[in-house]
Amino acid sequence: MDIAGLIGSAFADGQVLTVPWGIDYFSVVVGVLTGALFACDRKLDIIGTVVLGLLTGYGGGIIRDVLLQDKGVYFTSHPDLILLCIVLCAFVFYFRGLFKHLDATVFFADALSVGLFALAGASKAYACGEGFVLTVILGAITAVGGGAVRDICVGETPGIFQQSNFYAVAGLGGALLFTVLAYLGSPLVVAGIACVLAVVLLRYWSVYFDWKTRDEADLTPHVTRGLGSLKRLVSGVFLHGGDRISVRRQRKRSRARKGDREGEGRR
Repeated sequence: MDIAGLIGSAFADGQVLTVPWGIDYFSVVVGVLTGALFACDRKLDIIGTVVLGLLTGYGGGIIRDVLLQDKGVYFTSHPDLILLCIVLCAFVFYFRGLFKHLDATVFFADALSVGLFALAGASKAYACGEGFVLTVILGAITAVGGGAVRDICVGETPGIFQQSNFYAVAGLGGALLFTVLAYLGSPLVVAGIACVLAVVLLRYWSVYFDWKTRDEADLTPHVTRGLGSLKRLVSGVFLHGGDRISVRRQRKRSRARKGDREGEGRR
């Protein structure tokens, strides 16, 4: 099978870019896995681990489907996957130690999952006829919405809203790239692959180069100083310009009179 068959197929108007069920399941399962690990790190019980795992894996897609008012929600359309995710959460809860040395693998899987979620959200919004801006936004929400809901449920400020390596930025960048390519007429399979690769690369580059979003960027002092300098410049040119011209004229007249007197004295 060729790459196009593995990743998906381009769609006509009203037909969504589909990905094979295995890849679709993979993105949800990885989201559930990261949510369950998050719950274990915060010493939650088995119920909390299952709930946070499901919220992380399904949260973004549920928000997307509700906003699109689409027929059916992915969460309720695949009960077999829900059962698998519950079993996975229980496994993580009772065998947390098995994942302590798999940080690199989990990180890669998480980055790939975010890319696939961004692709799923953006492609579905595009197929539903949403505009450019909403397609990008829904792609980003699908990518990181589950993590935000998870953080809120444990009383924390969502990590995507704090200074951190690119996570929401990566999801937004992938959704933006997909939307731009789609609107430019690029084959949607190509746009989808570019979206996923962009998200994964942004995640890795942000960690490798320690790129982080700013937690505070108050430009008021810089703007105030700039306006003060501009005000002084304008005052010097327009308010005192006339006085300076008058002074120059008076000096010229004084020199002219002095020259006339010296000329008369020589005579």
